[in-house]
Amino acid sequence: MKLTYRYIARIVLEAETGLFVGSGEASLLKDALVQKDHHGLPMIQGASLSGVLRHAIEDANSDTNAWEELFGFQKKDTGVGSRLRVSSAYMMVNESSVAEGLNFSIDDKVNNVKTNYENLPSRQHVRISEKGVAQKNGLFDNEVVYKGTRFLFELELKGTEEDTARWNKLLKTLYSPLFRIGQGTRNGYGKLKVLSLKSKVFNLNDEKDFDTYLHFDPSFNAPNSCLAEVKLEVSGLGIDMESYTLQLKPDNFFIFGAGAGDDEVDNKPVEEEVAKYRNDTIEFEKQTLIPASSIKGALAHRTAFHYNKLTGKFADNNEGDTGKENPAVNELFGVEAKGKTGQRGRVILDDAYYSKSKVEDKIFNHVAIDRFTGGAMDGALFSEKVSVLKAETSFDLSIHVEKAKGSKGHKGNEGDEEEVLLALEEAMKDICKGLLPLGGMTTKGHGIFTGELLKNDKPLFNYE
Repeated sequence: MKLTYRYIARIVLEAETGLFVGSGEASLLKDALVQKDHHGLPMIQGASLSGVLRHAIEDANSDTNAWEELFGFQKKDTGVGSRLRVSSAYMMVNESSVAEGLNFSIDDKVNNVKTNYENLPSRQHVRISEKGVAQKNGLFDNEVVYKGTRFLFELELKGTEEDTARWNKLLKTLYSPLFRIGQGTRNGYGKLKVLSLKSKVFNLNDEKDFDTYLHFDPSFNAPNSCLAEVKLEVSGLGIDMESYTLQLKPDNFFIFGAGAGDDEVDNKPVEEEVAKYRNDTIEFEKQTLIPASSIKGALAHRTAFHYNKLTGKFADNNEGDTGKENPAVNELFGVEAKGKTGQRGRVILDDAYYSKSKVEDKIFNHVAIDRFTGGAMDGALFSEKVSVLKAETSFDLSIHVEKAKGSKGHKGNEGDEEEVLLALEEAMKDICKGLLPLGGMTTKGHGIFTGELLKNDKPLFNYE
């Protein structure tokens, strides 16, 4: 087989949520650091992109042998090398350039771009037990790349004219909701969108194409006018999943706490800066963050309750499992490989960001009361800042659930699929009914939401 065709595409991706592609390293201040290039800017290695791309396209297509031949494989004494080259993805320092080469100069005088990316924000996490309290030694944190950060990478396929259909299907996979990069993709991280996709197919038997290919500039900052913007019809990706949308409004106040205060209060909502490419540089805007991991924990706990209810397992009879021992939680939210086959979660949530034009802050002052005297305790005055959604704004939460592969469960050995999904839907309905508060200070009346639940864009439940 003569590989006389070359397929080339350059893709610009934008992070729609925080991004965490780990380097495996830690620092004195952070437990896990993101992968960075020689300029100290975030990057995504080609091996990571290739692995995620291959996994996503094989998940969506039953004929995995055809893709093995393209990506390469090794089975005992047989195998072939990959015909697909995937470059690393480098961060764009403005709307048209990446920092490539040893002598590339980044102008840090405007908006402190390099300084901000060398000191990325971190997210704090704590492992919660089935009793709803923090586990011992369960506190950890990791760096995240700002939402809005853009990356540029290149694909090149050596092939024949018959590879055109596979090439287009490969490019369409970049638009899949399952194409997510890095760690924590089931905890709100790693959602990407394609901002630009430029491609060109070279027929090396054609003299003009051959000459153009020979003079193709490998620099990511080169215009390469032979590349043309491609618009793909992205329907029919072969993804088998259910999509839910919760359109929520708070009864009053809510808070997803930062675990610390500022110069005004002792405790405040978590905020994170978002990158915006403007005026040939990057500007940063601080926004209120609603972490998907906070929603996921509450949702998993209530799903376990409803699954036990649906299967007739009650605490009165010392029946029913919670946390990681519950079949529905394992099936939907994943289980670690300890004594059994591990699997990733099938529930996909995204972090949500709200600008100051949509979310306002309100300060509450508190004082601890002495139960004996009924008066204020000395030195017990403290204040907290909470969030308020403006009247015209709703809190929209999107949840995607991969369908099970097999009649029962992801691996065929867990809970019944119909009951598992029904338990999750009942948990989501509880949020819409105001029965499952979200965030912190729920014992003070905060975090109660009501609203509507949609399934595949069709109404499933409406509190009104």
